[in-house]
Amino acid sequence: MKHSLLSILLVCGACTSPDGELLGETSQNGMSMNGLSLNGISLNGISMNGTSMAGASLSGVGVAGTSASGLPVVVSLLSGPPLSGAGLVGSTWIGTTYDGAPVKLRIDAAAAGAAPNTDLWFYSVSYQTGASWSPLCGLDAAKHAVQAVSVAGVWRSVPGDLASYGASATQFTLACRGKTIAKCVELGYKPYRGHATQLASCVRLLRGDFCGNGVAYTIDGNLLNLYDNVGVQADTEAWDAEAEWGPSGARCINSHNAARYELTVSQDPSCVKHEETSSCGRSFANGAVLIDELSPTVVTQIQAAAALQQR
Repeated sequence: MKHSLLSILLVCGACTSPDGELLGETSQNGMSMNGLSLNGISLNGISMNGTSMAGASLSGVGVAGTSASGLPVVVSLLSGPPLSGAGLVGSTWIGTTYDGAPVKLRIDAAAAGAAPNTDLWFYSVSYQTGASWSPLCGLDAAKHAVQAVSVAGVWRSVPGDLASYGASATQFTLACRGKTIAKCVELGYKPYRGHATQLASCVRLLRGDFCGNGVAYTIDGNLLNLYDNVGVQADTEAWDAEAEWGPSGARCINSHNAARYELTVSQDPSCVKHEETSSCGRSFANGAVLIDELSPTVVTQIQAAAALQQR
């Protein structure tokens, strides 16, 4: 069973699309099993990475920290997750906001991942606010701190693309469990296993970021089946394909099927170009990295919404 996760580096809480729609950021909740994933969109301004610090957003965390005993700690970004092991409890790290301000972070607890993610470690992390500390990823329903997982690379806001993923030699991402970025990591898209391209594509896919500009076109609770070109996730459902995906968004959309943006906007986003045939989503031959399929329930919801718009 593959669980959901999330991230330390943040993007805008609500972004205006090139077509003028004001859409919230993605918030993932639930479990992922064999490529089945609940996607969603948060209307409360929480970023796709899930960390919220009084409105501030982190652009990344420095690779050099300080252990509980005061000794320096430097993480590796190549051979495994940046943070690994229980020995990091009590260590402190410096994150940087998009405004360039430093934020002190502290690891309060650690837990080893369960199968199939035994190579991951999950951490309760706090950030410093004056003389006190607050949970970076918030609290769950039982008032326990939501854990985070570390991910090599960072998501940066760049002109024309509000959620661009890239490698970094000096920073990494902390992903809070239950959110888009971390969910994709727990699905198996781990940069240190050579799956950075699949990770970037997965984040676009789950958020319904069809245009590859950071704007999410989806609503809470859409059940998707996703699979990839390297065999990490296999196609386990006989559902209809929605689209083919890459790191820059949707490569094509199957014009014979429904698309999630039909639930959020009354017309196609300006970037959308339908595949004129039903070949979109049939294979990876044309360069797709991931393919997603919508559950029959979601398709029915989209068809009902389209019927109402036509009245």
